Amino acid sequence: MGSLDIAKLPGVNHPVFKDKRVNHDPREIFIANLYAARGEYNVFHTYYRVLAQALFNAGVSRNVYCVNVDAAIAALLLKMLWKPLRRGELSETDLETAALTIFLYPRMLGCAAEIDDHPNRGRNMDTRTAASQCHFVA
Repeated sequence: MGSLDIAKLPGVNHPVFKDKRVNHDPREIFIANLYAARGEYNVFHTYYRVLAQALFNAGVSRNVYCVNVDAAIAALLLKMLWKPLRRGELSETDLETAALTIFLYPRMLGCAAEIDDHPNRGRNMDTRTAASQCHFVA
């Protein structure tokens, strides 16, 4: 009906990685491939992938939404901290603080890189980089 009052699910869908029958965020795929190469399993990551498929299967979405990088980061954090949380070694506040920190620091680095782009690659505000030229900081 054109309503902008749309319920959104954190970690599912992305404004860029959309409109294919099955959508993928390449950053999430990188993490999934890393798990596979290491022989690791993350139930929280699997949850998001199953959720995206279930939304499509139930007719909620017209295509299979991507699992975005925020979900992949949240799944990594939960894999690391779930057992200590359940054992009472961490509080929910500790988990919330860890989540804020792990989301904030990479974005701060991204903002700095964006600012650096302007004086070094032109001031016309078109600072897009081809995916083949992108690298990551670890």
